Amino acid sequence: MKKLAKRLTALALAAATLITPAGAITQSGQSETWFDGVWALIEAYGLEAENNPFVLQNYINKYLAEHPEELYNVLNDILSLLDTHSMYLSSEAYSQGFPTIEGFVGIGIGMEETESGVQISEVMRYSAAEEAGLAVGDIITAVDGIDAAQMTSVEIAELLRGVEGTPVQITVRRQGREITLTCTRSPVNQVYVSNSTMADGVEYIKVGAMGSENDWTAFSDIWQGLDEKNTRAVILDLRGNSGGVIDVALKMADAMVQDEGVYLAGIRWRRDMGGREPHYSTGGGLPLNEIVVLVDGGTASAAELLAGSLQDTNTALLLGETTYGKGQGQYHIELINGDKLVITTLELELPQQGGYEGVGLTPDVMLENRTVTVDAAALTPLNTDAVMRFGERSDNVYAMTERLALFGLIEEATYVFDAGVAQAVSAFRKSHEMDSSLLYASPDMLQALDSAVQLLDGETYVLDDQLQTALAICQLAAAEPQQYTALPDGSWIAN
Repeated sequence: MKKLAKRLTALALAAATLITPAGAITQSGQSETWFDGVWALIEAYGLEAENNPFVLQNYINKYLAEHPEELYNVLNDILSLLDTHSMYLSSEAYSQGFPTIEGFVGIGIGMEETESGVQISEVMRYSAAEEAGLAVGDIITAVDGIDAAQMTSVEIAELLRGVEGTPVQITVRRQGREITLTCTRSPVNQVYVSNSTMADGVEYIKVGAMGSENDWTAFSDIWQGLDEKNTRAVILDLRGNSGGVIDVALKMADAMVQDEGVYLAGIRWRRDMGGREPHYSTGGGLPLNEIVVLVDGGTASAAELLAGSLQDTNTALLLGETTYGKGQGQYHIELINGDKLVITTLELELPQQGGYEGVGLTPDVMLENRTVTVDAAALTPLNTDAVMRFGERSDNVYAMTERLALFGLIEEATYVFDAGVAQAVSAFRKSHEMDSSLLYASPDMLQALDSAVQLLDGETYVLDDQLQTALAICQLAAAEPQQYTALPDGSWIAN
């Protein structure tokens, strides 16, 4: 009884001393920071809490031991208090959420089943298969000496995957003879960079993601080869690019900036991780007449860093729609059980705009793509037996340009066959594998145009006005004098 009385007295004294720190809790017992207030009392008066930062952790561990199914919910609830990008994921959920980052260990080929056996249908760029010399069309007959002639592509794929750094021997039949090649298994990541020449002096480069260093290698190869094509303007398409590796974005920006020492971007780490880290250009970018970067609401993170860096350094013109606004970067940490912790560790800062988290980038030219529905019956009748030439003014020119406008080849219908119409005619002919050098409308071209419209009758689709506008800007720029001279040895000098 004496001990009990002593404890009750201690509790009464404690209650008297709690008046001040408990002041954050209202008379109604409600508080916007109820947990903070209660936790402050626990830290201030709890015997076991004294100098013990692990009380909350121990409590959570005890809760999860009783409710293991709540692991992902509890951890993600806690992480959501930090920022909107940190999360805890199972390996399956991670693969679905980050498909451009998550790769696999193998040799990097695509396969298809044919009557002759499993044939290689794709050799991925910068893969072990490419390095070893495997080629599209090779028939796989054995893997590590195991007869694969009767195997399915799924069965062969299981044999090809394995531990990173281990060798695998592949026997293929090529042009009537068998060849055995050795590949060293390595991480395989898809390459998200491609290019094509859209017009004289105008190169189109699509970067769908910055998933790995392979994307930087592919971009660098393309960029280093622009001078050999006498490229004068570039369209860089970052639409739908959700980002990826920050270093890849910075390398791409650096390759495009002409002058040395230009401030490209800053990365703000925690103070105990170094604080703010500035990045500057090394110089030497090809002196182009114009660079237009296409962006939209799907352009995010590292892709925004690249676009914003080029915009703020006056290296490129941004065209399209406001970007997503993800200006923070994360570490992707693989845990021993295969789960992944995605934790925000840095913030990205642009030279002029600063941080863009939750804000996004505003293009220099705001432009949305149009959605059109084809109603063939509502169009002006088209005489497909006619021939129309530059300078002609007629109802038939209007009928033709009505149809060309549906494909986004010309902005709007017109009665006059002018230079813009001639260019649209040439573009249509090229898309239908006709002689695009002919700038007049011939009967076969008009018949193909009318058939194409009839085929789409009733269909609704999006016209890529953004790309067409970028192309028009770049064609005007490409018509200006070239600012460099390509040399026979593959290098170039500024004019």
